[in-house]
Parts: sequence; structure tokens; C-alpha cells
Amino acid sequence: MSGHLIARLVVSRASLARAPWTRAAPSSPPPSRLPLARARARLVVFARGTRTRSVGTRAMAMVSSSSSSLPAHRVGDTFRVKGLELTDHFFACPLDHAAPEGEQIEVFAREVVAVDKARQGASDDPDASASAKRAKMPHLLYLQGGPGFEAARPTEIGGWLAHACETHRVILLDQRGTGRSTAVSVASLARRGDVATQAAYASMFRADAIVKDAETIRAILCGRDVKWSVLGQSFGGFCIAHYLSFHSGGLREAFLTGGLPPLVREENAAAATYERLVERVMAQNEKYYARFPNDARRVKSIVNFVASNPEKSASPNGGRLTPRMVQALGFSALGTAGGMESLHYLLEKAWDVDGDALSYRFLKGCEDVHAFDTNPLYAILHESIYCNGGGPSAWAAEAAIRRRWAGAFDPIEAAAAIDDDATRVLFTGEMIFPHMFDDVAPLRALKPVAEALAAKTDWGVLYDADALNACDVPVACAAYYEDAFVDVELGAATAREIRGARVWTTSEYMHSGVREDGARILKKLMAMARDEEVLR
Repeated sequence: MSGHLIARLVVSRASLARAPWTRAAPSSPPPSRLPLARARARLVVFARGTRTRSVGTRAMAMVSSSSSSLPAHRVGDTFRVKGLELTDHFFACPLDHAAPEGEQIEVFAREVVAVDKARQGASDDPDASASAKRAKMPHLLYLQGGPGFEAARPTEIGGWLAHACETHRVILLDQRGTGRSTAVSVASLARRGDVATQAAYASMFRADAIVKDAETIRAILCGRDVKWSVLGQSFGGFCIAHYLSFHSGGLREAFLTGGLPPLVREENAAAATYERLVERVMAQNEKYYARFPNDARRVKSIVNFVASNPEKSASPNGGRLTPRMVQALGFSALGTAGGMESLHYLLEKAWDVDGDALSYRFLKGCEDVHAFDTNPLYAILHESIYCNGGGPSAWAAEAAIRRRWAGAFDPIEAAAAIDDDATRVLFTGEMIFPHMFDDVAPLRALKPVAEALAAKTDWGVLYDADALNACDVPVACAAYYEDAFVDVELGAATAREIRGARVWTTSEYMHSGVREDGARILKKLMAMARDEEVLR
């Protein structure tokens, strides 16, 4: 689910990959080490039921996890940005929580406190440490969208973070395999061994493991008997649904923004989910072309050019822009604030020589739409987020389009009707397709792994609807009518499964509402969860 950071997209030099629903294009020529403790670092030692204390870095080995040289918890830098004090934490977690004595990974989280709150208590206890003052404030864990993306790096106070920091210490978690949490890369996966081994390793980075990591962190930072609050955007909300299903005892309250997972009683919701999401994306296409009608011809001319001239469509990172990758430019543009405008501005700079040469700026911009090179977990695990004890995901987005809308999404056929204003090349949305593992250069090496994961039938259970029915954690959700990433109707059905969950459904925001007006949204959800905003 969206929430990912914008990075570079690389398209492969492989010959034009075509969808099963497209007709032939015109013929053309073939084309770790873990971080060492800083000198100033201190280790926070956790003992069950006791308070934390700081010790020197030389003592780290004495309290390291039993099966690894990783310390159970170490504290890194503390620094400030405008209005915020940030402290880095590193935790040892099992790669497989079912085998706690096995391989360990390091999970990173950043504690964020408003500067004025960090100073509180100074007049009453001038000798109190900053950590002692912060200890008076409860924790709120933020779970990022994804899967496969790290938490944002704050540069100043603002948005939802400013509101949260009025009352909480916020924990920004780099979910396992991302950012500074034993990050998974194409190269690190390759070092794991054969395809089966790589696929087995990648399967350890889903919501169930992320939540178990969070519980490890909560026990260390808060104490096992102290609950914390959670806020989840998009895929982060899916993680919260797992949290509520299996570890609700660790939660004080939960806030979900654009993140109610679909069909929580189904073992495999992938196919049914993408049937709905394709319909949402088609509606967004209609709105896009209504706003930018001249882009219909622009897009057709680009598709015709890249189909006929693959040798002139190489992207800066060594890939190739194909008709289907032109369609994929709708990835995050259709359904987020400012997305349509960004797509239009990208298309208007397409040509260096009109009709004969694509501009470098355009080709680079097409790369930047995705982050598959820096965050490959997103590509290989995305559809598995809909597998709830079953499978396979089986390239569900591709199958949904092939089943019902093959003609509508044929880019070459649409582009051939260059003078027919009613025929348009339809963009796809936040979806992963098999062709991307041919067209996107960094993903090529992962194609066998992606195929193995798409065929996997024994995914772990993510949700327990009966447990959600019995849950007593206050839950408040923001859902968006215009959401092209998380279907609002399927999400509403899930909300009805969560005992007492309150839902604010609005057309004021897109999927990116928490980025657009996060302070207002979080304030409202907090009031709803706490019954400060009464039922009506």
C-alpha cells in the first residue's frame, strides 16, 4: 500500500514485454556488516519488570542476545531538528519469531519527542535527565505504508507528528528489511543462496513478523505490562489489524488511516481485492482525462513511440520504457494529493525532439515514479499482504485485468486510435505485474523469487476475525471514498468485524490524507477512540 518514498524506477533492456491482452507491437531491433556502536552509544538493559538503565558500550557483550553478537537493545545518536528531539534505537529480533534462538536481525526505531516536552519537568527536578522527563509521556508507534518501506525522516515538527508529540513519545519504526532494519536489497537476497532460500527469507518480512518485532520493542521501551498507542497508514493499518487479532494486550488504542484490510475472513483475498481496485483505478483515469484532456493524445504518442523505437527508449539506469511501463506511471499518481498534477507535468516534458526523441528529464522522471531499486521487498511481497493463511496470490492484479478488462487496458490498441479522443490509454494503479521483473532492471534478478512467492500456498494467518470481534481496544479509522489503494467498501466490512471500531468516512481526502492534513485527521481519530467525539 502506498506510503512509499519516491525513488528511481529502472526499466530493463529486455525486449518489449507485452501483456497477454495486447496485440503485437510493430517489429523493431532487439535491444554488512551491522553498524558498530558509536563511542557515545549507551546500552539500555531491559529486565522484566524493572526500569531501564544506561551502561557503557564495553558492557554490550555481557547483555547481547543469546544466539547472536547483537545486543538486545542499544541506543545510538540523539539529535535535534526544528522543534523535535530524536533518539535512535536498535533492537535484536529473531528473523523467525518461531525460532527465537536462531538468526537475529537488527530492527531500528527512532524516538521522537517535541523539544518543549523534552524540557518539561526541569523546574521541578533540575537534575533529571532528558530520558527521565520523556518517561512521563506514553508511547505512540507509527507504522508506515508499504510493504517494504522505512519510516519517514523528520526534518522539522509539523503535520500529524506535531499533534502526536503534544502528548506522546512517537516511535518511527523502520519495518524489518527496510531503512536501517537489516535492509533487504537485491544483492543481500542473492547472497542468501538459491531461489527457494531467497523466497523463504523474503517471506519472513510480512505484517506478522513486523508486529512481533513491535512487541519486542514495546517490552523493552515500555515494559511488558505497559500498553502503547499505534497509528498505521495504509499497509501500516493492515499491520494494526494483525496486532488487534493476535497481540491486542499490548495496545492502549489504535488509529488507522486508509488502512482497513479487505476480506479478513478469507484465506486469500487477492483476486477479489484487485477486482475492486481495478474499478477504482478506472474511475481515476476518467477523472484524470477530464482534467487533462489533451494528455490523451500525448500518452498515445508516447506509447506509439516506445513500442516502435525501443532502441530510443532506454532509461538513464539502463532499462527501457515500454508501453506497459507508460501505463504504470499511474502507480501513485491516481489517488494521492497532487498525483494527477505530477503526472501531467511529467508528460508535458516528454519530448526532446517532438515525435523523434524522448527527453532525458522525462525518462529520468519515469524512473523516479517507483522505488523498486532501493526497496525491492515492496515488489516481491506486495500481493502477499492479501494472503491470510492461504494462497497463492498468483499475480492477482494481472489476472483481474486479463479476466475482465483486457481490451480496455491494451495500450497498443488504444494508442493506435490516435485521432479518436474517446479512446484512451488507461494507466494502472498501485499494482505489481510480472512484466515489471523484465522491464525494471534491478528487479530482473528477483524474477524467479517473485514467481516463487506468487506461487506460495502456505502463507501464515494475518487476521483472526473472531478475535477482532472480541477485541476491547478502542479503534478509530479514517476511510476515504476516493481511495484507489484500499477499497472503501471492503474496508467498511472489516471495520464491522472489529468490536467497537469507529470509522470516519470522507471524500475530503485521497489515500494520502494523513500527509495532506495529518494533524486534523489524527486529532479527530483520537477524539473518536476516546469517546470525546460522541456517537451520533
